[in-house]
Amino acid sequence: MAGEEEPDDQEIALGMDTRCLVTAGQGTAYGCVREAVLEGNILRVVLDPEALGSPRLEDNGIEAVIEAPAQDVARFRETLAQVLA
Repeated sequence: MAGEEEPDDQEIALGMDTRCLVTAGQGTAYGCVREAVLEGNILRVVLDPEALGSPRLEDNGIEAVIEAPAQDVARFRETLAQVLA
C-alpha cells in the first residue's frame, strides 16, 4: 500500500516514505517490493530478500490468485499501477 498524501518529514526520517507491505499476520515492511506483475488474475510480487524478517516471510516471492469479476481485476490493475508509481 502507499499513502494518498506526500510523506511528511517524520515519515521520511523513519524510512516510511515508500510502499508498505502488510501480510495477513500483520507483518509489515517498507520499501521491500522489488517487482509486482499482474497477469490475468494472478499477482506475483517479488520482495527484497533482506527484508523478509519484518513481515515474517520465508520466501521472497508471493503469488496470489485474485478471484473477482473481470471489472474488479481491471480496477485492481489500475490501482496497483498507481501504488507502484
